[in-house]
Amino acid sequence: MRKYHAEMPLFHVYDDELTGTQKLLMFLLYADSTLDVYTLSYLARMRTEDVLLDLKELEKRGYLQSK
Repeated sequence: MRKYHAEMPLFHVYDDELTGTQKLLMFLLYADSTLDVYTLSYLARMRTEDVLLDLKELEKRGYLQSK
């Protein structure tokens, strides 16, 4: 499952509704939109399941789009 960030400025940094890990994932995806969920979990030092939950939440809020 690959995700990429929507073409938006980095306003997610100021969204108080997002957790710190969600903001971290957005930064990682902004830096390299080709990262897969396993690489994201490694870089963020999170369990893969937690990354998937955060990505689903970010997608629901409109920060991410499925390819």
